Amino acid sequence: MIYAQFRGGQKLHLAYEPGEGHGEEIIRAGHLSWPLCGRRDDRGYRMTCNLPLAHACKNCQRIARARRSAS
Repeated sequence: MIYAQFRGGQKLHLAYEPGEGHGEEIIRAGHLSWPLCGRRDDRGYRMTCNLPLAHACKNCQRIARARRSAS
């Protein structure tokens, strides 16, 4: 998983990287999934990073924790 941000100053959302996915949904090479919380933005991501910074989306974190414990 990777952290991605839609616009400057907003929260970071968790998204699946290429080759990852949940269930039968596997992300193609060169693409990222939409955030786990389901937020959509037609402009796409502004940036991605591998670090959990202070302003991460709590809903994305909750869903990721639930998916890790279920598998």
